[in-house]
Amino acid sequence: MAVFAHLRELLHTQAERMRHKPFLKATMAGAALVATADGEVSFAERMRMDRLLEELEGLRVHDVHAAVDLFNDFVAVLEADRAEGRTQVFEAVRRLAEDPEAGRLLLRVCLLISEADGDYLASERRALEDLADCLGLAPPQATV
Repeated sequence: MAVFAHLRELLHTQAERMRHKPFLKATMAGAALVATADGEVSFAERMRMDRLLEELEGLRVHDVHAAVDLFNDFVAVLEADRAEGRTQVFEAVRRLAEDPEAGRLLLRVCLLISEADGDYLASERRALEDLADCLGLAPPQATV
């Protein structure tokens, strides 16, 4: 019976990962867009990302290292070719347009990333506004 219970738990975890995979990809894409908006990804932004990956239910079912790799991939594309990177980011984010709850959570995560270093810059605000437009939602209000 223990083997069956373990297998059931493993299948449940795999199903949760698959269910949340579009959210993970969109969130890492949006976070990368906001984090690179000022020209560099700060240590504080990376630390905030790690903490959110450990705490948010929709993200913590995933391997943290795989999520960070996905974030880093989006950052690399954005740094190499901003236009192409933005295309890839919005392609991933657009998949959440039919789920306003997931879209609002993505925007809150991105807002938290933008505020991680204590500054909420105009470039970060514009990136959040672009993400909100893509999702058909109002941008979140800054707390800094």
